[in-house]
Amino acid sequence: MAILIYMWIVAAGLAAGQAAQPAAQNPPAAQPQTSAPPAGPMAPERYKDIQVLTDVPADQLVTTMRYFVIATGIQCNGCHQTDATTGQLNPAADSRGKTTARGMINLVKTVNAGSFGARINCATCHAGRNQPAGLPLAQAMTPEQIAQAAQAAAASGQGGQSAGGAAAQGQGGRGQQPAAPPVNDVIAKYIDAIGGETAVAKLQSRIMAGTLTNRAGQTLPFTIEQSGNRFRYGIESAAAVARGFDGAEGWSRNGDRVSALAGWDLSEAQALADLTAPMQLKAATNLQGGRGARLPGASAGSTVTANLVQRPISPTTTERLFFDSTSGLLRRRQIITRTPLNGVLTDQFDYADYKAEAGVQMPHTIVFNNWNTLDTMTITSVKVNVPVDESRTSKPR
Repeated sequence: MAILIYMWIVAAGLAAGQAAQPAAQNPPAAQPQTSAPPAGPMAPERYKDIQVLTDVPADQLVTTMRYFVIATGIQCNGCHQTDATTGQLNPAADSRGKTTARGMINLVKTVNAGSFGARINCATCHAGRNQPAGLPLAQAMTPEQIAQAAQAAAASGQGGQSAGGAAAQGQGGRGQQPAAPPVNDVIAKYIDAIGGETAVAKLQSRIMAGTLTNRAGQTLPFTIEQSGNRFRYGIESAAAVARGFDGAEGWSRNGDRVSALAGWDLSEAQALADLTAPMQLKAATNLQGGRGARLPGASAGSTVTANLVQRPISPTTTERLFFDSTSGLLRRRQIITRTPLNGVLTDQFDYADYKAEAGVQMPHTIVFNNWNTLDTMTITSVKVNVPVDESRTSKPR
């Protein structure tokens, strides 16, 4: 099947993993985060032909390569040569593409190290395309945009300003924003909204099943199984596609190919295994409040006001949670990972259609969105506190 659930990031992830093949076997929070000093070896110590990414930790090189693929739309073989005999990428071989990439990397480094008042990354210009798009031509304004521009101009006393000028850009400043509610109050309201601490604490296992519709319009059955910290997320299709964690080791399966999951890949896979997340939030000591947001509501054109709670979950990753200020329910979750060269990878989950299961409100519609994926998961069956066969969550052999 041409497209499955974000192909487990196959196009970018597996290809980037090959492109950064080792030489030997082996968000924004309230304040901007920077990578922690590397505890392990640097990239040149473990990988071949590293000339400009010399300051990148070895365990972040594959993630960096993945970001390059996503930000520029250029696959691994756009820079790395393919061995004519084996058909595999040869990361050690030099190429024109690698020379160009090194020049672009140095450009980003130069700008970010300068006093220009801005920091850039690959996506600043490329925005997912090989050739930067440049400045788009102006488009005709809709009647609604014309009316909004005229209203904004009149309110600012600039009635003579062109409709295509600054008034058409937006409504201007946001003004004084109300103070965010205390973080502990937001989390307490959330736990009460989903059923209360007693009911939530009883959750030990869960099996969810339903259908997933991806951005190509394909609809496929899926299951999510979790018991404690063991989980399996599988897609029922012509090829066996699944991810899991057996309590000690993460794994991914695509057809007959089984791979280990670690680091960022494992964290992304575990994002759907959120059965115990509410109680973890209650016990967390590193939560921070932030400026709220308006999110899309249940009906077309409607919005809800959300309170933001965020926390660092690693030196390079921030989790942002948006709770409905009225109901207290979690509406949006973002996992934002910063990569070297100021790159950012964002996974976003939107939750809707909450229904009670074993006395706990659970979302029955989950929309997963990132640079490559737009998946809508419709959950039709939820079984709580049922046995989960350990062989299902164990790494396939």
